[in-house]
Amino acid sequence: MTSPRLSVRDLQVTYTTKHDEVNAVDRVSFDVQNDEIFGIVGESGCGKSTLASTILRLLDDNGEITGGEIRYGDWDLAAMSEGELAKQIRGREISMVFQDPNTSLDPVYTIGRQLIETIRQHLDVSKQEARKRAIQSLADVGIPSPEDRLDDYPHQFSGGMRQRVVIAIALSCDPGLLIADEPTTGLDVSIQAQILDLLEDINANHDTSIILITHDLGVVAEVCDRVGVMYAGNLVEVSPVDVVYDDPKHPYTEDLLRSIPETHEMKSELTVIKGTPPDLREPPSGCRYHPRCTKVCSDACETGDIPQEYREDGSVVRCYLYDPAENPEYEGSAKVDEGQRDGQLESPERGDQL
Repeated sequence: MTSPRLSVRDLQVTYTTKHDEVNAVDRVSFDVQNDEIFGIVGESGCGKSTLASTILRLLDDNGEITGGEIRYGDWDLAAMSEGELAKQIRGREISMVFQDPNTSLDPVYTIGRQLIETIRQHLDVSKQEARKRAIQSLADVGIPSPEDRLDDYPHQFSGGMRQRVVIAIALSCDPGLLIADEPTTGLDVSIQAQILDLLEDINANHDTSIILITHDLGVVAEVCDRVGVMYAGNLVEVSPVDVVYDDPKHPYTEDLLRSIPETHEMKSELTVIKGTPPDLREPPSGCRYHPRCTKVCSDACETGDIPQEYREDGSVVRCYLYDPAENPEYEGSAKVDEGQRDGQLESPERGDQL
């Protein structure tokens, strides 16, 4: 079995405020395989964007990694110096695409200048060679007449085209991993579809793994191989996409899917998850989902520690339902060890889940 492209183990991220400490990411573990699109989905505030930023160590000043490791190849990103990260990793090995292209592009510089500067920052090439790479990068993301557009400014592009330019900059140095944080937010449906098609093409043709951060389960079904479901700072389930939709393992995943409106049932009542997500300044004991869960099976759900990881039918899930010691009715499962991690599970074909 080949080693994963990215390996995250027991990652903890803490924000310190004037009065509190908030564990925004708590004991999160997952792998991203070569040539895989790995989705991370969850409600607003669950920690998915913090998780994405942490991989490149782009946290706010009051945030820090307080535990765990992030391995990319032979590098432990959590332990690298800022200088090493800037020189060897950011933009070169791992790139990131943010939600709003308007905040990613400098309005006073041409697209060509921003592309060429990025390329020359990370690669030892001449200005002429960097220009050729810039043109090719724009062509790769579907910008018409790319050579003519190098001298244009960001305001001369539509919203969808600006996002393509941001992706072109992210890909200009051939990274092995692309992190896309809500890349279709604010775009109309047809443009969203084009951006998702572009991400699939990048994954297939550029030897680039992708982490796709989203709150849209439809996007996950369309393009992802596997998906991690986050709730209140915990990664509660990691499954192949078809398993998530056909047989979700964690009660939160099941409730989240049930809350999606059924457009073909015009008079059906909307299903909502009762209650609200917990305040991470004072998270509940036990499983963080237990105050809203309809499948509480043990006192440990309410008073124990965060559940361990269990393997169940090709998934990795944090839930006491799969612990025979806490749920006598359950007869299978075992705690996950390093030889059984989610990264070694086989991925399904995409696009067949909805």
